[in-house]
Amino acid sequence: MPELQRLDARHAPALLRFERENRAYFARYVPDRGDDYFTGFAARHAALLAEQATGRCHFHLLIDDDGSVLGRFNLVDVADGSAELGYRVAELATGRGVAGDGVRRVSELARDAYGLRRLVASAALANPASLAVLRRAGFVPDGEVLLSGQPGLRHVLDLAGDMSMSADEVHTVLDALAAVGCPAWISGGWGVDALVGEQTRPHRDLDLAVPAEHESAALRALARLGYAVETDWRPVRVEVVAAGRGRVDLHPLTFDEAGDGHQAGLDGSSFRWPRDCFTTGTIGGRPVDCISVDQQLRFHSGYEPREVDRADLAQLHRLAAAVRQP
Repeated sequence: MPELQRLDARHAPALLRFERENRAYFARYVPDRGDDYFTGFAARHAALLAEQATGRCHFHLLIDDDGSVLGRFNLVDVADGSAELGYRVAELATGRGVAGDGVRRVSELARDAYGLRRLVASAALANPASLAVLRRAGFVPDGEVLLSGQPGLRHVLDLAGDMSMSADEVHTVLDALAAVGCPAWISGGWGVDALVGEQTRPHRDLDLAVPAEHESAALRALARLGYAVETDWRPVRVEVVAAGRGRVDLHPLTFDEAGDGHQAGLDGSSFRWPRDCFTTGTIGGRPVDCISVDQQLRFHSGYEPREVDRADLAQLHRLAAAVRQP
């Protein structure tokens, strides 16, 4: 799965290749950087890192599994809890939900890691795809602007507001899926809180494992609630979003005769969900199907945890310790 990484010196060769390969594509929407940008790239890269070290900017790359750069997602002019968001995505990555996924991730990082309260982003009217990415990410139009002499729209995202998905919305989603006969097991942060039996932190999205044969029916049911596809990495996952309501991340599973679930990986591998990992918990006083403590711990291994992951891990280790006690 692509990883959002903070810019550092080792990224220089891949980033230069990204800019060269997509130069003509980017020039369709924004002014070309010019030949000097490429001949002086090493010095410019060092200057970006020096600027980032001051805290005035935070630069990020979305890195694919093969080490190539899929996109740049930058926060610049950081001051008084606000920053300007800018991004560009490789031509070969368009239509895959990469831009939306990157904007969502960097927005979460801006709030959770950098303590920002507000993001500003602008897009040209001639670039409807970029405008749609900002709208789906929760940005609100805030006035007209000129971008390199072309008309555009300025957008604002309030990171300090309530961006969380409520327990009532979780119930609404589960009811909609149940109405079309689609089983669903909660994982992720809401899944941890289901095991705890109460909400321990805000959750921006709801992670659900569903049988692969019910995926289409589940998407239609969610569409009737106003959810639209933002990130489509099927058969691995598909994420839908509804402005003001939340996000639902569906993970389709194929079940074998033993009752074990299998989820496809981006690299062609398969991740096993053993049949004994499917259990029950409680959200908002209501029983829900969810994933076991052991399976959640497996999900939280193999990567550097964020603050929200550390909070979830603390709850999971507490639950695991309680089970081990005589």
